[in-house]
Amino acid sequence: MKKFIISLLLVAASTMAFAQLKVKSDGTIRTASATSNLVQCMMHVGDTAIFDSSTKYGLVSSIADKIAFRGVGVKGSVSSATSYPYSRIGVWGEAGSGSSYCYGVTGQLTGTSDGAGVYGMVGNSLVTPYLSGQYAGLFNGETKVIGDLTATNVYTTSDIRLKDNISDISEGESANSLNKLMNVNVIKYNLKEEAFASDGNDKSEKMEEVTSLLHFGVSAQELQEIYPNLVKEGQDGYLAVNYTELVPVLIRSIQELKQELDAVKGSGESRMTRAAAFADTEMRPSAKNVLYQNTPNPFKEQTVIRFSLADDAQDAAICIFDLTGKMLKKLPISSGQNSVSIGGYELGDGLFLYTLLVNGREIDTKRMIITK
Repeated sequence: MKKFIISLLLVAASTMAFAQLKVKSDGTIRTASATSNLVQCMMHVGDTAIFDSSTKYGLVSSIADKIAFRGVGVKGSVSSATSYPYSRIGVWGEAGSGSSYCYGVTGQLTGTSDGAGVYGMVGNSLVTPYLSGQYAGLFNGETKVIGDLTATNVYTTSDIRLKDNISDISEGESANSLNKLMNVNVIKYNLKEEAFASDGNDKSEKMEEVTSLLHFGVSAQELQEIYPNLVKEGQDGYLAVNYTELVPVLIRSIQELKQELDAVKGSGESRMTRAAAFADTEMRPSAKNVLYQNTPNPFKEQTVIRFSLADDAQDAAICIFDLTGKMLKKLPISSGQNSVSIGGYELGDGLFLYTLLVNGREIDTKRMIITK
């Protein structure tokens, strides 16, 4: 009697199991109900099935359209308690070599609804952010690429309607962009293996190739001193530079330089007028009177202005002006001298003009920059 009851239970269990899991004579497997032919699918899970007759499917998972809120076709997860010491992977896609294109993982968005073919996120919520439009891929969270990233175009959201607390970059702490950038060195360098997430044991030719490439940029540590908002510390502890937002700073620096050059050009006539104010004689200056560029330039603490004077030079001076034409300093010189020194503290930071006057005539004018 007991054996009979056990047999009945086994038959009932088998009947229930095969009501959910069906193995066909061609080796294909399906669970629940399938309304389409499964010839091209080795295994199907779900309520409906839509196949491309030209494609062979290993596993198809589908959910019915009647799902009211959200549904997941395939979910891969791995416990943090796994004993594998290196990687924990929820879903792994791999494609072998072939005569056509191979893709490890493919996501496709169809229909007219907003969304993305592939969605990557940080966190454990299935609720996606508000998304307007259709995209091949959407990443919700910090994204890292190890290797080269190639794109036809790269755009950064910059619509004025999305911005608040707007002010001109020439105001407040962001002013004097040109002077600030003068303190940042442009460098060329090679990247270490650590930049490619290598443990130092990868001695492949590919690693040697990427570490031998020459790059150009700036030091994040130097830029952080003057524009901290353009530097970010990553989760790995290394600093990264926002080169995209460095472009507006460079544009502002060019604008400042253009304003200074325009002021220099516009002060030509005023310089001649200033020189005439020192004229004591109509004597023509000798060709031996020469003014040289100050060194160093730009400078912060001190610079040297060098010159040479003819033996018959009289009433000679180095005169320093601001961009408005106002004379700030006059340094008398003689034929026995060949240089004078200027301290940055004497004038303050900015762009200045210095002129060599001999016998009341302007010999030459050059510019010098004093940084903070």
